[in-house]
Amino acid sequence: METQDQDWVRGILRDQARMESERSGYESTWRDIDRYIDPFGAGGFLQISLGNRRVEDLYDVTAIEGLDRCTAAIAGLTIPRNQKYELVGFADKELMKLPAVKRWCAHATDRKYDCRYAPHAGFETQAHEDIRQECKYGTAPLWVDEKKGVGLYYKALHLSEIWCDENYYGRIDRVHRKFEQTLRQSVDQFGLENLSDRVRTLWDDPKKRDDRHEILHMIRPNSQYENGKLGPIGKPVESAYIEPAEKHIIRRGGYYSNPIPVSRHITGPRDKYGRSPAMKVLATVRGLQLMARTVLDAGNKAVNPAYLFHDDAQITQLISKPGGMNPGGIDEYGRILVRPLEQGGSLPFGLELMNAERAVVDKSFLGEFFRLMSDPSDRQTATQVIETLQKEGVLIAPYIGRRETEKAYPVAERELDILMRADQIDPLPPEVLEAGARPVFTLTNPAARMARAEEVSGFTRWAEIGVQAASAGAPEALDRVNWDTGMQDVGELLGVRPTNIRTDDEVAAIRAARQDKEAAAEVATVAPQAAGAVLDLARANDLSNQLAAGGGMG
Repeated sequence: METQDQDWVRGILRDQARMESERSGYESTWRDIDRYIDPFGAGGFLQISLGNRRVEDLYDVTAIEGLDRCTAAIAGLTIPRNQKYELVGFADKELMKLPAVKRWCAHATDRKYDCRYAPHAGFETQAHEDIRQECKYGTAPLWVDEKKGVGLYYKALHLSEIWCDENYYGRIDRVHRKFEQTLRQSVDQFGLENLSDRVRTLWDDPKKRDDRHEILHMIRPNSQYENGKLGPIGKPVESAYIEPAEKHIIRRGGYYSNPIPVSRHITGPRDKYGRSPAMKVLATVRGLQLMARTVLDAGNKAVNPAYLFHDDAQITQLISKPGGMNPGGIDEYGRILVRPLEQGGSLPFGLELMNAERAVVDKSFLGEFFRLMSDPSDRQTATQVIETLQKEGVLIAPYIGRRETEKAYPVAERELDILMRADQIDPLPPEVLEAGARPVFTLTNPAARMARAEEVSGFTRWAEIGVQAASAGAPEALDRVNWDTGMQDVGELLGVRPTNIRTDDEVAAIRAARQDKEAAAEVATVAPQAAGAVLDLARANDLSNQLAAGGGMG
């Protein structure tokens, strides 16, 4: 290896050492989360195989179930499977009026969804795992890439393999992934000729081909990027695979877009890694385990109490099973010589404390919101549904907004970049190229609709007041209500399928037909009156003529 390359690798390893030092402060918390909140996951920060996972010291499953509910709630808000929730478009409204541009946007949206949800891509499974990891650790990396000749694929990378760094704007733009794989896997991925001399020597022994070794994958902005150039220098994102032990460069390359978007739940000052719902209630969860054990012990003592003996000289064995005979338990006067030991604790009070702590954990894991999503809304009016969505939307807006910025948009941009370069999406229309516009994404998922709940709630209240005023004799109160746009906004917020909302052309045709019908009805109503008027006029003309003729004769 050349001296310049050695210095380059040493620089990357120095960065890795610094990033490991920065992350170390979080790891004890993440290990506790693995122990108390996701104890059935193998590996992770505890590095315990599933078969050896110890759960006998866990007595309460509130947090374990809460993690599942939180994952389902955020998934339902951000990636609902039954709708297209990311629409491709352009910020220029005039450009979006052109038929060719509209057709391209519809085509790009359809193709992106077809490829995202293709069976081999695994998006749905990996996206749920990504959300689950964000709910646990507060930080979630998702690898978005392509298999040549196959298509898109997704992989939720475990945070134990990931180290991150921020740019000046507070966005994660640098990711190091350090992981282990077998020699066989490395040969499959990189080719034997690209691995270090040590690995090639080990490969010569068939017994060692399943030995594991460490690999570091570095991804960062390319400081030497030159647009239009071939090779790694022509890609905005720099990439390298390195064997740290040997300081050997396996492969250098790059990407046109960031392949590992990292999202964070919420962050505090100088935080590079996020804070999660699990972190917020970790102390409560640990306390719940102690309380549950205490209450369980109290219940066992209440059901099977300890006993007090006056004198065990005559009692050699106490039989507490049904029908058990215990000679010597009373004296000759009938006084009981054996009594249960009164514990003095209050089991109901203990259960009450536990329920209070469970409510805290449930709230942190969006339990209330999950019930809102899963409970039927047929007992509520449309206005009540909208107002409920508005209130709940205020609670989840901070971290939903961050997830959109750090995960939804980067993933969508990465997908579009890959698909257009692979000719899976038609080239941009000439009108777009001439305008120099870039595609943007409009989110229409439930989270985005909830963000608009306040304005729609205001419209429904305003319209209700107008209807009441009109009923009270002031019909002009409804003159300012634009029912067309208002009803369309309400339908979008309530999740009405676009196919159930009539287009502008359909509405225009219905109104034209209505006007024709009303005009015909008006003609049918006016025609008899007009005919009578004509008949009266004819009779009047006849009478006038007769009078005129009579006057001439006289």
